Amino acid sequence: MFPRTRPSHFQQNQRGSMLVISLFVIVVMALLVLTLIRLLSASGDSLIYEVYGLRAHQAAKSGLELKLTEVFPLCPLGSVNPVCADGSRNLPSACDADTTLSFALQGLQNCSVSSSCSVDNTGDSRYYQFTSTGTCEAGDAVTARTVSVDARVEL
Repeated sequence: MFPRTRPSHFQQNQRGSMLVISLFVIVVMALLVLTLIRLLSASGDSLIYEVYGLRAHQAAKSGLELKLTEVFPLCPLGSVNPVCADGSRNLPSACDADTTLSFALQGLQNCSVSSSCSVDNTGDSRYYQFTSTGTCEAGDAVTARTVSVDARVEL
């Protein structure tokens, strides 16, 4: 028995089909690689924003704590601090001007904070509102976080 052979006109029609199929596969693979590169790049950018957002939040919390200790100083027993001199009640000091500072600490480099305080006297109570905004920069990436606290003191 002799092997079957295809007619020559059928072989003429098939020439170049492997070239078209291989070009199609190369184009599809290139598109998949480009999509993967874009996804990885976007993931890296979001990680940078997440890290700097956390740093900005920590800077805002630090500024808020600083402002709180300016208005509500710590008065341990036997303190010679003039704000704590009466010993019976430690009324808070007045809110000063806005506070702005930059950090030189490792981890909070390129970060700054702006803190403010407002007071509202109503009847027998004094209401304080503290707001702090931390901002961190890394090249073109700038993130900012704001935290606030309300406090009430009975007079």
